[in-house]
Amino acid sequence: MKLITLHPSQIMTTNDFPVHNEQILKIYFKICQKKHIDILPPLPVYHKSLGLPLLGGSGKDIKKHNIAIKSFFEENPGVEYILMDGSHKTTALTLTHNLIPAIVIKTNQDVKKFHKMEETGEIFSFAGPFTMKEIFKDKAEHFFEADFFQTVESKTKRMVEAKVIPQFMINHYKSK
Repeated sequence: MKLITLHPSQIMTTNDFPVHNEQILKIYFKICQKKHIDILPPLPVYHKSLGLPLLGGSGKDIKKHNIAIKSFFEENPGVEYILMDGSHKTTALTLTHNLIPAIVIKTNQDVKKFHKMEETGEIFSFAGPFTMKEIFKDKAEHFFEADFFQTVESKTKRMVEAKVIPQFMINHYKSK
């Protein structure tokens, strides 16, 4: 596992819109706004070179999905990583104009180590599967339900424009 810092435009994010829990977003926002980012655990990502979130099979919808995923990465060459978990944290970090501390997961051993970090309190939670193969399948199924794909940056801008987050967050984001 490797710790890195990423720009929100480098990460493909989940398709939940807006984020599911506004209270959690508010907590992370305050932490990020006060520049206490060092207390936040890194976010798990994997590099696109390990595998795009493509579905197996030959159905029309599956083929359409796989073409759309490939097109997204071709049209957005700066998107190098896929977020595994942490939509609330990435949103809060982006709203407060911070870079994103991430941990790159590459192997099944990395996944096990990351899960163990939850047991020691180094990370808060990790709802992800336990092998890279399962992670790829999980992400492919998740993105299959999406009408389009987005980066952390574009999703955050979309939340600001749609005004689906508290106004004080929008004001802070626009003030810089």
